[in-house]
Amino acid sequence: MSRRTMLRGAVGGSAVALALPLLEIMLDQHGEALASGGPLPRRLITWFFGNGCALNVGGDVNSGLRFWPTTQGPGYDVTPQLAPLAAAGVIDYCSVLSRFDVKAAGEHRRGHHDGCTLFSGHPFIELPVDGANYSSKSGGPTIDQVAASEIGSQTFLPSVQLQISKRIVTSEGPTLQYLSHKGPDQPLPQIANPQEAWNKLFASFTPANDPAAPHRLAALDAVSEDAKALQLRVGTADRIRLQAHLESVAQIRTQIAATAPECVQPPQPSETNADIDGQEQLISVNQVMSDLLALAFACDITRVASVQFTGSVGYTVFNDLGQNVGHHDMTHEAGQNEAVDAATIYAMARFADLLAALRNTPEAAGNLLDNSCALVSSDCSSGLTHSTFDQPIIVAGSGGGALKYPGVHYRSPSSENSSDVLLACLRTVCPEASEVGGSLGYSNTPLSAILA
Repeated sequence: MSRRTMLRGAVGGSAVALALPLLEIMLDQHGEALASGGPLPRRLITWFFGNGCALNVGGDVNSGLRFWPTTQGPGYDVTPQLAPLAAAGVIDYCSVLSRFDVKAAGEHRRGHHDGCTLFSGHPFIELPVDGANYSSKSGGPTIDQVAASEIGSQTFLPSVQLQISKRIVTSEGPTLQYLSHKGPDQPLPQIANPQEAWNKLFASFTPANDPAAPHRLAALDAVSEDAKALQLRVGTADRIRLQAHLESVAQIRTQIAATAPECVQPPQPSETNADIDGQEQLISVNQVMSDLLALAFACDITRVASVQFTGSVGYTVFNDLGQNVGHHDMTHEAGQNEAVDAATIYAMARFADLLAALRNTPEAAGNLLDNSCALVSSDCSSGLTHSTFDQPIIVAGSGGGALKYPGVHYRSPSSENSSDVLLACLRTVCPEASEVGGSLGYSNTPLSAILA
């Protein structure tokens, strides 16, 4: 069976289709490649949290952050800020990288703008401020869009951009507002509404602008007869997998509905990333988005994604932690270091939720995390210092066997270029890639320390 096989049906005269996960009937006789002879798909994710980490006050002389382990290599010690990854059972998939320098920051012109260049390797381009403190745009494509330009044509969507917190700054230009950029003048807006994310990923097979189109979440019901027919064609393992897939889709549909009880029936979708009593629902929204992304990868709808958890210079308030101050302001107060520490742990717990969603989704003999690479970083080492040296960096996943497993803590002995990390990540999905970035951020040397 072709990897592109879909379940099909109709609702109210509109055709709908639902993508399938990788079934045994789609694999070769060894279960290690597609029936067509092609390799299993590999995915790339960039994941961002704003304003850096808490400072390691009076602690480890080797680093200014509480983020870093004290030991190197595999089996590194797990710091409190990394503990959520261990609790979720995904720490072995994580390589932690310290003492790297964001060379693309160049002349270090402006705080958080400098640190955001880590994701592209290109120095930012200054813009007229128009009343803001500062303004800039990306100097080149971010690494996810470099990958999408190479492999995006192989899937229904070249890439997808998701956003969790809505408290992002919009007045200092595209560099801070968006995580993903095709180029200097092509920032890619993120989707913050889980229902809109569902529609983009799973319901794009119905007329998008037809006001008479049915509620697209009803696609699951429409394809049920085709699903029953397929179950008669496949083996026992595939029948179980297909049923689990349909139940997963149904569960996410229920989650989306529960996220916004005030939702009205489309065609005009209502807001689902809605505040309750003025507070963002970060945990539930992040979980739904993580599950959606795992399902999109499983169905090979896209292989490239970016997730902006919180924004650079963002004003997310972590109400779940009992905080009532915007995160950016908090990171600029030395006396708030413990609160910043708690916020970093909270962010890593949400990243762990995504990794767990990938790890818990089977694919061939392994799982999605085995065939993914996720790059995590921020826009500075800490909001208090604005330093672009030693920003928090994690590379997670096995990258289809391209990355070391278990992961390692690698402490650069020479302030290596963070773009070396970008090139190593890019090679997990584009093995022939030879360079990334530009100017001072240019790299043609992938970081071998994390490659298998």
